[in-house]
Amino acid sequence: MRRYSNRFATTSGSIPSFGGLATMDYTETTYKCLIPSLIPAITHPLTYARTMMLLGYEPFPSVRRFTLRNIFQSEYEAFYYPSVFTYCRKLRQEVGLYGIFTIGLPANIIGSFFKSYSTNVTMEYLTPDFFEKKTFFEDDQGIRIFLISTSKLTVARVVGVVVSYPFQVLMIRQMSQFISGTRLYDCMFNAFPAILESEGFLSFFSGLTPRLIGEVITVWLTACLAYIFNKYIFANRIDPSLKKHTPYVTEMMVSGATHGFTVTSTVMAACDSNINVAPSFNNWWQCYSYLSQSGAFVRGSSLLFRRAPPLVSKSYGYSQ
Repeated sequence: MRRYSNRFATTSGSIPSFGGLATMDYTETTYKCLIPSLIPAITHPLTYARTMMLLGYEPFPSVRRFTLRNIFQSEYEAFYYPSVFTYCRKLRQEVGLYGIFTIGLPANIIGSFFKSYSTNVTMEYLTPDFFEKKTFFEDDQGIRIFLISTSKLTVARVVGVVVSYPFQVLMIRQMSQFISGTRLYDCMFNAFPAILESEGFLSFFSGLTPRLIGEVITVWLTACLAYIFNKYIFANRIDPSLKKHTPYVTEMMVSGATHGFTVTSTVMAACDSNINVAPSFNNWWQCYSYLSQSGAFVRGSSLLFRRAPPLVSKSYGYSQ
């Protein structure tokens, strides 16, 4: 089998990486990097709304709704917030129609591109024939190959998160600064030196640790479930070509297991800033414990059926 780097040899239409150790031509770059980077542009209003939900900004009161549990326990109370579409309409009133589509958008797109590109380049560097062979979830090559391949994928995903994380922090701060009525981060190119001068270099990586923990757990849970399904449950029962899609299904299944780390990372990215949109914490574990005890891990877990945290189920406004 030819190696990926030999197939896409360096030409006038190629993009070198890692000092020429690996290359991707424009077609591969478009498919693996540019397209994933443009998807956030289309879904940016939803990203904006979900980011504010994760931070705990709730401009609407919660409303009690009937659930299946009420059939067996009539006194049970479950409170829910309006859906993401109502939330987006409220954001439009706060920042304007233009703002909901553009605030934080450059940082979102650039961060997504760096994440996709660095992840793919790192994976190509670690496993040169990765992009030309079948996915390791589909191949029956034994547990050793599975563990090695998953470890390499973990390294690649971690690199992607670290490289893109400063843009994630900036996007969160740009989106949330309207709460305090400030405009400190309006211009991306001015915001970076301003953060560096006032808060230091490490501020660009506030909340990185829970983000990485969530990423690693997601990779391994997704990989293990996909491996088990393809090898032991599906086996010869389905078309082998369908097995390569199993990781996408299993990743959706495990997303809830790491959502608490997503909430913590988002809050930490904003809490040390000058816009005062979140409480201050000494470290990410203190933040994680506080959010867990207050039931805040339900923030942003669903866009349509948005359950309110127990401690704020009968109030509204900015819930920290």
